[in-house]
Amino acid sequence: MLSSLGQTQIQNFVFCVQVGFAQRSAYRHGDLRHSYGEIRHDERSACLPLRRSGILNGRMASRSKKPGLRRPAFFDGRSGSRRIVVVVVPPVDELDLVGPLQVFNSVNRLVGRAIYTIEVVTNADRLTVEGEGGVLTFMARHHFKRVVGPCDSVLLVCGLGTRTVRDAALSAWLRKMAGEVRRLGAVCVGAFLLAEAGLLNGRRATSHWKFGNEFAKRYPAVCVEHEPLWVKDGNIYTSAGISASIDLALAWVEEDCGAGVAHEAARELVLFLRRPGGQPQVSVSLAAQASEMASIRELQIWIAEHLDRKVSVEGLAERMAMSARNFERVFTREVGTTPSQYVLQMRVEAARRQLERTDKGLKQVASAAGFGSVDVMRRAFVRLLGITPRRYREVV
Repeated sequence: MLSSLGQTQIQNFVFCVQVGFAQRSAYRHGDLRHSYGEIRHDERSACLPLRRSGILNGRMASRSKKPGLRRPAFFDGRSGSRRIVVVVVPPVDELDLVGPLQVFNSVNRLVGRAIYTIEVVTNADRLTVEGEGGVLTFMARHHFKRVVGPCDSVLLVCGLGTRTVRDAALSAWLRKMAGEVRRLGAVCVGAFLLAEAGLLNGRRATSHWKFGNEFAKRYPAVCVEHEPLWVKDGNIYTSAGISASIDLALAWVEEDCGAGVAHEAARELVLFLRRPGGQPQVSVSLAAQASEMASIRELQIWIAEHLDRKVSVEGLAERMAMSARNFERVFTREVGTTPSQYVLQMRVEAARRQLERTDKGLKQVASAAGFGSVDVMRRAFVRLLGITPRRYREVV
């Protein structure tokens, strides 16, 4: 629920966002303990390899081994906080704007002081910023040309209708700021405006999956990544839209304050999972839940929550009150993959999260994800992702 904003100009947005990802799929850390082999995985069965996603140009900030706040690298000299300038090109997608701002505001509240100072500016003549949904209206502090003094980061937010805006003054300003700030980011189709400014030429970038092909066609000099939630190339960040804006903001928080603070901010926002940039925009679990059969969706939840038990095709068929042969046919029709292949994909997805978010050894990761051994996990990764678990950890 978003609190209603008054019409007077304000310096900072204070939002109350309840972001609930009620999907109970296989994203519960530590719940994937099962000896591999209860479901046979036929090495000869076909499976389209998944492309590597979330490739970063350079390594991310190392994870904090102990939860807590690290000393930030950049402070505003007067306030002792990081200054983030959010540039809005109205009308904007409401959540693309509100999501990141709420993340930064939550961190300030959790830490007990202003780690972040947010300054919302616009390229429009009017300071009133309309939301694309026609429900919310925001107020910017001033025009982007009036931004003076050093700032740590710049975040660009626009809307679907304003992704094709041609604003020469804004493009010039973005090029100037790219060389001065520590980070320059764009949410969703805001990547179009960075590309228009020439800032993404020869760089990797992403956008909302619906507009990936348009993005690549319109700006062929950009190396468009269609799958990742967000991509970092140098000091420039681009992200998918809507909820992915929250993931990008949390990634910035982790860089600045460590994994502990980022995790607490995610918990405060009631996020079901804090997703890394390498997470595909459409996960295996979400895509599979497109089945129209409620019983199949319920079974998928059961599988996710009971991977520590023996899981066999016969056992799953019995739960569905079907013969094994009929169950395999129905499951494959509804989900688009066989039951055994689905379980394998879920285990690989669980292992990917472990590799991306923890420092656990490969043996621990394999055990937590339900693989019988590191070698079994390695073969599954090579088969589905075309990369070993060790190499996957290195590149993400």
